[in-house]
Amino acid sequence: MTRRPPSYGRLFAIGTLAVFVLLVLLPLGAALALTFTSEDGPSIAAYRAILTGSRQWGLLVTTLTIACGTAAASTLLGAPIGFALEYLRVPGRRALSWLVAVPFLIPPYVGAVAWIALLGNNGVVAAWLPKGLLSALLLPGLYTVPGVILVLTLSHFPLVTLAAAVALRRYEWRYEEAGRLARPSLAVFAHITLPLVLPGVLTGALFVFMLALVGFAVPSLLQVNAYPVEIYTRFSALCDSAGAIAQAWPLVLVGGSALLFWGRCIRPKHRWLTGGGCPAVGVGGKALCTVAAACCWAVVGLAALLPLSVLVWRSMPASSYLEVWQTAKEEMMTSFLVAASSATLLTTLALCMACVARERRWASRGYAISLAAFLMSGPALGVALIAVWNRHGLPGLVYDSLAILVLACTARFLFFAYQGVGSALSQLNPSIEEAARVCGVPWRRRLLGLIVPLLWPTLLAVWGVTFLLSLREVDATVLVCPPGATTLPVRLFTLMHYGPSRLVAALSVLTVAAALLVGAVTALAYARAKAVLNARG
Repeated sequence: MTRRPPSYGRLFAIGTLAVFVLLVLLPLGAALALTFTSEDGPSIAAYRAILTGSRQWGLLVTTLTIACGTAAASTLLGAPIGFALEYLRVPGRRALSWLVAVPFLIPPYVGAVAWIALLGNNGVVAAWLPKGLLSALLLPGLYTVPGVILVLTLSHFPLVTLAAAVALRRYEWRYEEAGRLARPSLAVFAHITLPLVLPGVLTGALFVFMLALVGFAVPSLLQVNAYPVEIYTRFSALCDSAGAIAQAWPLVLVGGSALLFWGRCIRPKHRWLTGGGCPAVGVGGKALCTVAAACCWAVVGLAALLPLSVLVWRSMPASSYLEVWQTAKEEMMTSFLVAASSATLLTTLALCMACVARERRWASRGYAISLAAFLMSGPALGVALIAVWNRHGLPGLVYDSLAILVLACTARFLFFAYQGVGSALSQLNPSIEEAARVCGVPWRRRLLGLIVPLLWPTLLAVWGVTFLLSLREVDATVLVCPPGATTLPVRLFTLMHYGPSRLVAALSVLTVAAALLVGAVTALAYARAKAVLNARG
C-alpha cells in the first residue's frame, strides 16, 4: 500500500510550529541553557547568587512594588473614567474616548523625559520655586519608586479605562433595570453593576501589572534600580550573560502566576457579560455627569496635554525640528521599516497560530509559552537573542542586519497578537466554516475567502497595535541593534541619559506625533472595516 501524503492542513500546522520554535522556543531554550553553563562546565552558580543574595530579593521587592503600585493606581484612575464614559455617558464622551488613549500612545520613556523636564532637579518647577519649598512639595521625589509609579500610571491607565468600557458595553442592563425596581440606585450599582464589571476592570489591571513588571526604560531614566535595570547592567557592564538570564526567571514566575490566577478565578466570571447593549442616556444626574466630565478632562490634561506642552516648550526654537530631522531621519526610516515588518510578521503568525490552535487543542497550550518571552523582560530577551544569533555563518548574517530587530519585536509581542486574533476567531460562528467544509471547500479557500474577511477588522487592529508597540520598543532592541543601524527609540533613549535638552525634546515630540498618527489611522481603519463588515451582514 502506498503511504497517504500529509494533508495541507497538517503541513500548515507543522510550518507554523517550526516558525514558532525558531522565533520563541529557540531563544528561550538558549537562555535556559546559558544559565547552567560556566567556564568550568555545568553550574548552578547563577541561581545560587540569586537565591542567596539579599540584594536580589530587595530588587524583586522593589519591582513588585512598582508593578502592584502601578496596577492599583491605574485602576483607581482609569476605571472611573471608563464608568464615566459608558455608564454615566458624560457630555463630550466621544472626544474624551479619543483623547483618553493619547497617554498610552505616548511612549513611557518620553513621558519620563517630560516629567523630568517638569519636576526634575533642573526642571521648570525647580526654576520657579525655592529649593526648600520644592523639596517639601515633591517629597518623596521624582527619582524614587513613587516617581516611577507616577510616570507609569499616567501612561498605562488608559488600558484599564478601555477594559472597563468594553465590560460595560457587554453588560446586560436588564439586571440593573430589574434591581432598580426593588433597591436604590446606589445599592444596585454596588451589588449588581460593579461585581459584574469588576472582572473586566481586573483584566485591564493585569495587563498594566505585566507591563510595569518588565518595564526597563522608565526606572532606568529615573535612576531606580529595578529587576530589569539590574539585568541590563549585569550584561552590559559586568558581561555576565548567565547571571542576567537567571535574574529574568523570577519575573516569568511572578507574571505567569498572576496570569494563572486570572485564568482560574477571574476569566470564568466574564461569561456574565452577555452583551445587552448600552442605554441611550446615562444613569447619572446632570450635576454628577458635569463633575465627572471635568475630572476626566483634568486627568487627560495631566497625563497628555501637560507633558506634551512641556516638551514643545523645551524644544523651541522651531529650528530644532529641522535639525533633528537632518540628524535622525535614517533612524526614523529604520524604525518605521522594522515596525511595519514586525507588525506584518506578528499578525500573520498570530493568525496561523490561532487557526492551528482551533483545530488542535495541544497547540493552544503550547503557544502560551510565548508569554515567557515577554515576561523575561526586554534586556533578558536581548541577551537570549545574542546567544542564538551572534555566531558565524547564516546566524551571523541575521544578527548583523535589521532582521534581528524584527525577531526581537516579534518574540516580545507575539503573545498579545496571538491572544487578540485567537479571541476574535473563537467568537466566530463555527457553523459557517462547517458548512463550507461540508460543501467541499478546501482549507486554503476557507482560510483566505472566509476566515480572513471575517477577521479583517481584528487583523487591522492587531497590525496597528503591534506596529505601535514595535515602533516604541527599546527594552530589547537597545542590546541587539546591528552596526550602523539604530532605531529612533534607541537613539532617543541614548540621548535621554545626557539630560532633557532641546534636541531630545524635539525628537520626543516627533516620536509622539508619529505614534499618534499611526494610532489615529489604525482606529479609523478598524472602524471603517467594522462598518463594511456589518453592512454586509
